[in-house]
Amino acid sequence: VFKKGQIMKEHKTPFPIVVEIFEGSIDFGVHGENHILNKGELIALEGSVPHDLTAQEDSIVRLSLNKQDTAKRVEDVAKKS
Repeated sequence: VFKKGQIMKEHKTPFPIVVEIFEGSIDFGVHGENHILNKGELIALEGSVPHDLTAQEDSIVRLSLNKQDTAKRVEDVAKKS
């Protein structure tokens, strides 16, 4: 869950991910190029791709991780943002 204006600084994951927008709208940056993702849209990334996120409004986002990844790693990234 993201509040409007909340950011997640640029980071990358060693494994592929899928980000799906359940509610709201986010600005999703990949390699310095911004993509506005709205409710119902998703984006998939391979591992090691730098990306960032800024909530354009209050949003609910689902992050699907590779089985080899850990929720702890994601929590650590969120704490640093």
